[in-house]
Amino acid sequence: MTPTAHCAGRVALVTGATRGLGRAIGRELARAGARVVLTHKWESGDAAQVAAEFQREGLPEPLVVASDAGDPEAVRALMAVVRERFGRLDAIVSNVAFAKVVHEIGDLRRGVFELSLRYSAWPLVDLVQAAGEVMPAYPRYLIGVSSLGVETCHDGYDLAGAAKAVMETFCRYLALRLKPHGVRVNAIRPGFLDTDSSRATFGDEAMNRLRESGAVLEPDGAARACVALCSGLLDGMSGQVLVVDEGWSLVSPIAYLTGRGLPPPFPSDAPIEDPDKERP
Repeated sequence: MTPTAHCAGRVALVTGATRGLGRAIGRELARAGARVVLTHKWESGDAAQVAAEFQREGLPEPLVVASDAGDPEAVRALMAVVRERFGRLDAIVSNVAFAKVVHEIGDLRRGVFELSLRYSAWPLVDLVQAAGEVMPAYPRYLIGVSSLGVETCHDGYDLAGAAKAVMETFCRYLALRLKPHGVRVNAIRPGFLDTDSSRATFGDEAMNRLRESGAVLEPDGAARACVALCSGLLDGMSGQVLVVDEGWSLVSPIAYLTGRGLPPPFPSDAPIEDPDKERP
């Protein structure tokens, strides 16, 4: 029994996937045996570099497509490309997000929020609708990438947090609406990730301090949660939000102020042995 067996033969689409968390999700799905489609917008990622990374690990070459997740026509064109290449689509991970950093009350403007919804919430709906129209069947798995900022107020994160809250609400409603089609709809809330967008929102100093405290989650940890949701092992879950932060959202602010009670990192886990392997 190997991890690759869980997603072998499946086709997975990850948006915003040529860097950061999206790239990690695509890589982990490929490691689990899936054929992956990675999207980016406006040359936000180097397709050749991503393909070379997969090749170095001996993973199947990803299909990298420039596509605007906020444009319905582009989304349908993307689905046509995926169908022509693979003939099916088993999983969608909606990872793209965009929101203006808020510094003061005047930054909260309707037009700016609508743009946040267009990229951070609505693609969850648009992607699965397009898949239903273009593919022979709906994908079995639909996953939205959310944020701890839905329930915890991060400085400057007003618009992003509100848009992600809308996305999580769609996750619950879509879980019921798409159940007759066999679709499992869930979301993950990763902890703090040290990405370009995080540093643009919170600043280098804040992110460096978080990393020093041990509160920064490596992208691979959140990415593997997506693999688990697409593996078939969690098919009893739908309409749920999975928090993936190694327990940091449980920590009181006092722990940060005093430096006491901060959770240590998980110890290095020993590899899981194959139960079918013969033992001496």
